[in-house]
Amino acid sequence: MLSKLKGLIKTLLNNIFGIQIIRTVDHIQENEQPKFKMKYVHDPAYSYMLNPEYQDLLIDELAQYADSFFSIRFFDLDSNFNSKVLIRDFFEVYQGRTLTDNTHGSGFHNAFWIYLFARALNPALIVESGVWKGHTTWLLSQACPKADLYGFDRSLKHLEYNQLNAKLFEHDWQTFDFPDFDPDRSLIFFDCHVNHAQRLIEAKSKGFKHILIDDNPPVHKIFSHIPGIPTAAMLHSGQGLEVSEISWIWNSKEVTRSIDLDQAKQAKELIKIHHFLPDVGGPTRYGGFAFLTYIQI
Repeated sequence: MLSKLKGLIKTLLNNIFGIQIIRTVDHIQENEQPKFKMKYVHDPAYSYMLNPEYQDLLIDELAQYADSFFSIRFFDLDSNFNSKVLIRDFFEVYQGRTLTDNTHGSGFHNAFWIYLFARALNPALIVESGVWKGHTTWLLSQACPKADLYGFDRSLKHLEYNQLNAKLFEHDWQTFDFPDFDPDRSLIFFDCHVNHAQRLIEAKSKGFKHILIDDNPPVHKIFSHIPGIPTAAMLHSGQGLEVSEISWIWNSKEVTRSIDLDQAKQAKELIKIHHFLPDVGGPTRYGGFAFLTYIQI
């Protein structure tokens, strides 16, 4: 009754005198707060354009990045390479994956380039160091189903992809002896946060030539995570190798890493080509840029 009376008085005041009474709420109970599910909104497996003509616009834009990179001719492209066709294939594969949570693993930028790079090189042997949930292992098996695919990780407890066309090993790759292979038709992907100088020396000793390496920031951009130190970017530029130790703040804590300068010098001399894969995460709004780099030794 009281609430009805207050409502009547409010209406009369508004109609007669033009006075508006506005009730303000200082606090909303927690159980009344609206809840929004924003997880993975910016992921092509969840959010993408349906109109075919606008899908084509994004594919055309991405093809410009791909054609620009592969026009450098770091290696002979597979005879069936067609950037627009492969990008369309990639979206079909990526949007159709059943396990979409790859937190702490490769995002759209990496996935895009790893898929296209594998299709362009068409290797007979692929090695992955750092399996995590198995997402990239699965993606590589989709790109090159006929390749011999090996995955190495010191722990496979996070593995979520169970049906992989790959041989997985729960130990580091450095102790493994591969059957004879053609260096021009082989690819290794390092995503294991081990110092890059060590990894490049190991790759050379095993006969590898084509390398993709992730988490490869230059020294002045090391602050958001703990990559392998020294990074390949540091080896290539020489910046960060003037001292035997570098420090930075990560998650409000100081991190210090020492550098074996003799090892770094040896690895630096191995690098013939060092090329960052152009950022496609920012332009597409899908994100995931993590300094993925092509290295040829």
